[in-house]
Amino acid sequence: MTLSTQTSKTSYTGNGATTVFPVPFPFMREDDIKVLLRQDGAETPLLSGTHYGLSGAGSPAGGSLALAEPPATGQTLVLYRDPAIVQEVDYVENAAFPAETHEAALDLLTMICQALDERLGRAVVYPVSTPQMDIRDSTAFLGACESARATALAAGTQAGEAASQAQAQAALAQGHVAQAQGYAVQAQGAVNGLRVSAADTTPGQLSAKLAAGDGLAETLLSPGADEALRLSIALGQDPGLELAAGLLRARVATGGGLARTTSGLAADLGSGPDQLSTNATLRPAMVAGRVFNHALLGGM
Repeated sequence: MTLSTQTSKTSYTGNGATTVFPVPFPFMREDDIKVLLRQDGAETPLLSGTHYGLSGAGSPAGGSLALAEPPATGQTLVLYRDPAIVQEVDYVENAAFPAETHEAALDLLTMICQALDERLGRAVVYPVSTPQMDIRDSTAFLGACESARATALAAGTQAGEAASQAQAQAALAQGHVAQAQGYAVQAQGAVNGLRVSAADTTPGQLSAKLAAGDGLAETLLSPGADEALRLSIALGQDPGLELAAGLLRARVATGGGLARTTSGLAADLGSGPDQLSTNATLRPAMVAGRVFNHALLGGM
């Protein structure tokens, strides 16, 4: 058998239905083929005789793999050749030269070299021109990688903290800008007469904004820059209200059977206690009141 291809690994995407997959490269024994499922970066090895079966060992065209269960959607089936690194051919002295046996041994050595080459293809290697003293063993190399990783993580943490501090400072600066803008608006308002405070230096701004009219009187207490006004109610005779003895009350015209006293309003009942006023406007109310009171006292 000859090996005309360097392929020693292949993969298939699962669809939840297919269970038979070709092995597109030759292999000497079934144990030379390794199978695994990959999903989300995790690898799960499969066992021959339990999870799958192989056919075609020793065939130059390769063989076939039959799974007990189909790979699910999102899973990747990986097949690769990984023969044991052994030499099992024994030549007997003075015996006929076994050409097929010799060729099979060479094929196995080539397969081993291809498997190692595939493995090296996934490894991190130094450039060819690297001096020998600069090449570290695996322990030193992994230690250097871990140290560099820790340094990078620390630098990333510091950068993240610096970014957070910068964001906080930016937010604080924005707050200061907003506060300054508020002060600017207040200052502009003071200039335009919208705000009068102890810092105001222009007299007459507050009084210019207020217009006294009916029912409102304005008294200027402090004519200076920080002016002060007193506003008071000025009631005339027309609104029907009056301010007397500190009380705001309705103005009721007397006469026609009504008289205003210190205790309120009094009705004119005529010359006798049982007589109603001769005023036509008050008579219906007086009659209704008498009827109501008489009913409450049990009469009718």
